[in-house]
Amino acid sequence: MTTKYILHGGYTSADNKLNHTFYQEIARDVPDHGKILLCYFASKDDDNSGRFVEDSKRIKQQSHGKQFNFIEAEENSFIDQLKLSDALYLRGGSTPKLLSVLGQYVNFKELLGGKTVAGSSAGAYVIGKYSAFHDDESGGKVRQGLGLLPLKVVCHYESKDLPPNPEALELLMNTEPELETVYLKDWEWRVIVQ
Repeated sequence: MTTKYILHGGYTSADNKLNHTFYQEIARDVPDHGKILLCYFASKDDDNSGRFVEDSKRIKQQSHGKQFNFIEAEENSFIDQLKLSDALYLRGGSTPKLLSVLGQYVNFKELLGGKTVAGSSAGAYVIGKYSAFHDDESGGKVRQGLGLLPLKVVCHYESKDLPPNPEALELLMNTEPELETVYLKDWEWRVIVQ
């Protein structure tokens, strides 16, 4: 059973054509009245109700008239929620925080079969095998993701606001050089089906 992954370079809140098509791609394969699980485990805030309303609205606006049931992911019932969902959206924020939460679900990858899985920034980083730290993070090194896709992922590429750390980017290029590196500028996205 194939899974459609959508990797997004970051800043999904901006109102522009690239982000509109990103939300359209999330909605594309979800059936009418399907379920979309919105995950904010990377968020630094305790209350994500505003993000939930915004993301639900943005996906609905790009759904070509389809109706969806939106669910906000909760750590204690995440696996059950995921089993019932047609799509999962991992919104950005803190990559270490998202990795620590998703890393506790041992059968996570198997449960994604047949679904659309979208990840923006931190969400894209956890989908890949490796990524580079940003200047606002400690370390300046290569970070290991969940390896759902055998890729090196670089989000916010050439961003004026949140570029990857140059030293970390160089280290990333020398890590498992046989792996493809996906470079995503702010708002850019790419689909990979596996």
